[in-house]
Amino acid sequence: MSNNLMAIKLFDEGIAAYLKNNFNDSIIIFTQALKHDSKFALAYSSRGAAHLKAGHTKKAISDFNRSIRLNPNYARAHHLRGLAYEQMGDFASAYCNFDRALEIDPDLAVAYRKRDCVLDKRLDD
Repeated sequence: MSNNLMAIKLFDEGIAAYLKNNFNDSIIIFTQALKHDSKFALAYSSRGAAHLKAGHTKKAISDFNRSIRLNPNYARAHHLRGLAYEQMGDFASAYCNFDRALEIDPDLAVAYRKRDCVLDKRLDD
């Protein structure tokens, strides 16, 4: 989490916009938060999630990569990056990301389901 109060305030606003399905607005707000704290890993992963929902898969992966570089043990960022790779049809990369998320957080139940799902897709190819 950030120590910059303005970054945190903007992050909270970005989450509120995201929860209202205002993905483009949340992207703008998360970007503003990142201008106040460029090392705010959670803001990168949240902006990536908004990009993913808005259909900007490559931008989403870029944000997940930044989040993971800043916090390699953030399981949710690995999981979200797996979702982006799955959306692109890169099931091998998706599987690796879901698997890494589970190594970090074995209680992330949704990652088990997604990992099994992309494994089935890989086997079908």
